[in-house]
Parts: sequence; structure tokens; C-alpha cells
Amino acid sequence: MPIRIRYLLALTLILSFSVNVSAQVISRESLGNPGPYQVAYYSSYPAVPEFSAATIYFPANKGEDFGGVAISPGFVESQENMSWWGSHLASHGFAVLTLDTNELRDDPSLRADALMAAIEVLRNESDRMGGTLRGKILKDRMSIMGHSMGGGGTLIAANAHGAELKAAIPFTPWQPDGSFAEISIPTLVIAGENDLIAPVADHALPHFESLSEDIPKMYLEIKGGNHFIANTDTGDDRLTPNIDVHDLVGGMAVAWLKLFVDGDEDYRELVFGEMPANDRDRLSSWKFSE
Repeated sequence: MPIRIRYLLALTLILSFSVNVSAQVISRESLGNPGPYQVAYYSSYPAVPEFSAATIYFPANKGEDFGGVAISPGFVESQENMSWWGSHLASHGFAVLTLDTNELRDDPSLRADALMAAIEVLRNESDRMGGTLRGKILKDRMSIMGHSMGGGGTLIAANAHGAELKAAIPFTPWQPDGSFAEISIPTLVIAGENDLIAPVADHALPHFESLSEDIPKMYLEIKGGNHFIANTDTGDDRLTPNIDVHDLVGGMAVAWLKLFVDGDEDYRELVFGEMPANDRDRLSSWKFSE
């Protein structure tokens, strides 16, 4: 095939794919399902002392640059327990770093340090000569997430480093006596009604209530949900994650990041608008302020 024809064919395929991606209908359902981008990942990056290992997921065929998300696992968990988040968020257009803490029992403050180190790793990946994501990551569009003690670490990091971040999403966070009035970025707290490890009355709910009324914030409590509502199903019977609500928590997290990290106002109605009855029926509590 002549070079010019091969070039035109490749250009046609690229343009066709771009049209297909841009034509995706934005809905709660679509955000709860895998997104339009192909997901790739790697684990080779310059080591840092704050965490022991990590995997970086990214949207391999996204033409535009993208923001980043760092995610910490919970107590005695590994990045494997967060892996579905890496794939899900990357498929919707974000670079996502899921990390392993130095010790499985690292406390929330150490996880906060790990999250901020992970943010710096993502930023540096955009500059690293020969790096997979060189020139692709938007350094000023960073966010953090975490489960359990990782959720506590997320709140601690957001409380101290808001100027470096765009959004925070702690899920079933564990942090006794936590007050986070200094958080200045939009924060989505995801909780489980029947969480026996970090009961909502002692953790997620007072964390949410301590947040300033001057920031966008949301409390999403899953009816009957346990401590592992947002975890990967690894086959560990001890965890029994409520994977049946991954579409709900995953969709809201994507919408939150699209609105507050990407700054895309097309997602505001999906975040703060009326929730479909079938989704509302799966919540024991839902409150927010814009």
C-alpha cells in the first residue's frame, strides 16, 4: 500500500476514534461503567522513600493531556485492593497511581505523606526523559483518594496541602477525632451504613460535618454497606466488598473528578442534580452543599 494511502487510512481511524470518544453520552450509567479509553499501566518509576511500590494506570489512547489521582489502600491492604479504581478512572481519562505503603500497618499520617509523594511522582512522570507519560500529565490538576486509614490519610493530606490539590475522595475513612475544617478543596466522603470497622457515627459522618461550608462537599452513605464498599474483589472472604455498588460509587467519583479536577461544568448536574430513584434507593444518607 502506498505511504500516502497508509497515512490517510491511519488518520481516518484516528479521527473516527476521536469522534466516537467525544460522542460518548454523559450519564450516571456511563460513568459507572468502564469509560471510552483503553487502559495501560506500568510500575517502573524513580523510587521514593514514602511508599514501597506503585502502579500507574493511564488512558493510552487519549489525545489530550490529563489530570492525576493518587490512591492509598487501607490498614493491612495493598494496592491490589484498589486496582479496580486504577482501571476505572484511567478508562475515563485520568492518570492514576495506586500505591503500597511501606508497612501494612502504617498510620493515616504516614499514608498522607505517601499520597503527597505519589502526587509528586505523577508530576515528575510528565518531565521524566523517556518516561511513558512524558508531557502528558497536567501538573496543576491533581487529586487524592484512599480507603479506611488511606481515607484518613486523604483527609489529613487535603487538610494540609489543599493548595497542591483539586479534589479529595476518602471512602469509608478511618481517623478518630478527626476535624478537617482547614480543607479548602471539594471533598466527596463515601461511607457504608453498616461499617463495623470505621462506624460512620465515629468517622465518616463527623469528618464530613467538620468540613467547611465554603467548599463543595458531599456525603454518600451506601445502604447496608460495609467497610469495603469501594474495594476490589480479590476473593478474600474477610473483605466481602459490596461490588454491586461499584457503578454508583465509581460513577459519582468520576463525575466529581471531571467537575473539580478537569473543571468540566457539563458534569455539575450529574454531581448535584436529582439522583435517579434506583440509585437513591441504594443510599441510607445523601447530603451535600455546592
